Amino acid sequence: MNFSLPGKTRNILMAAAAVGLLSLVGTFIMDVQYGWANLLLNAFWFTAISLAASFFVAVHYVGEGGWHVGFKRVPEAMGQYLPIGSAILLLVVLGGYFHIHHLWHWLDPEVQANDVIYNTSGKKVWLQNEFWLIRTLVYLGGWIFFANKLRALSLKEDLEGGMSSHKTAYKWSAGFLVFFAVTSSTSSWDWLMSLDFHWFSTLYGWYIFAGFFVSALTTMLLLVLWLKKNGYMPHLNQSHIHDLAKMMFAFSIFWTYLWFSQYMLIWYSNIPEEINYFLERFSTGYQPWMVLMLAINFAFPLIVLMHRDAKRNYNLAFVAGIVVLLGHFIDMYQIIMPGAMAKYVPVSILSVLAMIGFMAIFLLATFRALGKAALVPKHHPFLNESKQHHI
Repeated sequence: MNFSLPGKTRNILMAAAAVGLLSLVGTFIMDVQYGWANLLLNAFWFTAISLAASFFVAVHYVGEGGWHVGFKRVPEAMGQYLPIGSAILLLVVLGGYFHIHHLWHWLDPEVQANDVIYNTSGKKVWLQNEFWLIRTLVYLGGWIFFANKLRALSLKEDLEGGMSSHKTAYKWSAGFLVFFAVTSSTSSWDWLMSLDFHWFSTLYGWYIFAGFFVSALTTMLLLVLWLKKNGYMPHLNQSHIHDLAKMMFAFSIFWTYLWFSQYMLIWYSNIPEEINYFLERFSTGYQPWMVLMLAINFAFPLIVLMHRDAKRNYNLAFVAGIVVLLGHFIDMYQIIMPGAMAKYVPVSILSVLAMIGFMAIFLLATFRALGKAALVPKHHPFLNESKQHHI
């Protein structure tokens, strides 16, 4: 069965994208620094979701998992947003490199010359302007290459059958996982942690990964449920939805474990260079967002999704997914805004609409990719296993 996006849905998404882009322009008019911060927030978050979807595909190739094959085209399609998100993210990075904006304060030559922590903590070795830009190009180029390679091999398998494409995809997936393991952490250091460049955390890369992987799993679940509701995936059963919801729940708890571990160790050690990160989030206007984010990302999944039946209730899983996705966007907001703005800036309706606009662009790119291939891989060796998946 092939997918075709209904005209009404397409028009709504295009209208939302237009309104979002106009709202983003409005954030620049309101405050140029705030505009760039919003652009970084949305560019990173949706690019990370797209990247994590490709990671999901690669993990199942290497782990030889079969249960996901029935909806495998969904994460593959999500990965096709990567070129768009990467281009926007690169624009933000170039804006910092050429001093068009000042989200990353350490890029300022005066800071590099006079800042004591920058010059004595070892950060100077890593945070060099040209090296930082080169790493960005490697990250983005590598991610796009691997995502497109896995997608191309999947489509080739549809045409040719046999095991050749599958075995080749297995090898490329193994390479991608190694590349991803390194770059998912180092990119978060480069683009997010360096917004507060005096601060450091050895758990940061894991914490950021857990957040965007939960967001990708949740987005995947919402898309699968929407497709099934509209009659496109009748072969999927409650067990597929249960497993996706179970992964969303499990990685929500994993995210909480990492967040608490990072916070607890910094609170206990009470080192000035470390605690300032949390002080500016818990003792300023960001505090309500921190509390709300923790409630949504930990307490809500724990209460709502713990029971087996909850994961098999399509309507409940859909609503829970929307709430979890919102919670992790708030998490990304409080990660970026305090360091980028160096002060508390209230959430504006323009920034909310800008996020909705980016979401619409992401969905348009995903649906466009879904429409270019059969929704169910035709010759995948584990297709029958997926169709008979029951737990």
